[in-house]
Amino acid sequence: MSLVTRARQAFKRRYRRWVDRRTRVVSVSRLNHRRLYIFPTKAGFAFLALVGAMWLLATNFENNLVFLLSFLLLAFFVVSIHFTHATLSGLTVRPVRAESVFKGEAAAVELCLAQLRARRREQLVLRFAGGDPVMAAVEKSGDTFVTVLAPTSHRGYLEPELLTIDSVYPVGLLRVWTHIRFRFDAVVYPSPIVDRIAVRNRRGKGEGHYEGTSGSEDYVGLKIYEVGESLRHVAWKQYAREQGLWSKQYGDLVDSRVWVDWDTFDGMDTEQRLSRMCWQVCECEASGGVYGVRLPGMEMAPDRGMPHRQKALKRLALHGIDKRTGANDEAS
Repeated sequence: MSLVTRARQAFKRRYRRWVDRRTRVVSVSRLNHRRLYIFPTKAGFAFLALVGAMWLLATNFENNLVFLLSFLLLAFFVVSIHFTHATLSGLTVRPVRAESVFKGEAAAVELCLAQLRARRREQLVLRFAGGDPVMAAVEKSGDTFVTVLAPTSHRGYLEPELLTIDSVYPVGLLRVWTHIRFRFDAVVYPSPIVDRIAVRNRRGKGEGHYEGTSGSEDYVGLKIYEVGESLRHVAWKQYAREQGLWSKQYGDLVDSRVWVDWDTFDGMDTEQRLSRMCWQVCECEASGGVYGVRLPGMEMAPDRGMPHRQKALKRLALHGIDKRTGANDEAS
């Protein structure tokens, strides 16, 4: 690794630490001169080098025309500073919603870019650290919605890396940017790991459903009499009322609930257990079964349906994670 590469990486690390110290979690970010950074791009430095060379050439040959051209180009550069800065200045950025995903997937985050007056802002590039950039434009007054993908690397609350918004509009000589850190209500579920260990069932009186058996004493209901059935099961009262020939049906109470239990995976660490429990929750929901979740100090009653699935996955995602405090608004 060359000395220049090492110096560049060390500078990036120091800059990142400096940005992290300055960037606090917010719920709304209003972009102004305190929030924006601006610096020449590579093309901007090349432009300044060209102007400097022209100025030296004009000085050496005492050429007033080249002097005039040099000052015009320098004035053009100075004016472009204000136009580039104005591309982001005055925008208000706030999160709208974010989807909950499994660890390792990219979460779709919807952001709102708002401005009070209609103003054309082009080539706005939004990206979360490690994610793909999205280019947007804002023209009308009011709200403009943009969806950006945020990579995930750990379970729990969705806490993506810094959101960077930048632009080189209109001439590409300067880059203006800002860093924002938002807080979201979405969660990142454990990454599912396939595990076909039989989950534990529990039988209990008054729970589950009846399964017909001939030797049971629990009366379930009536069904049409079939030839060959025992006459002891014939519903004689209904027959005497001329309601037809019916047969009494008996059954045993069978508990069909499935328990996704923490103790099923003894000997595994926390993340391995949660990943396997996450897969079992998805399998139970896909099969249409009734299931509950048992975690240390918590038991989630059996049920089914998408709201129950999301609640169960959220319990798994937030297991062992402390509650967090709210975010602040940036008023200035």
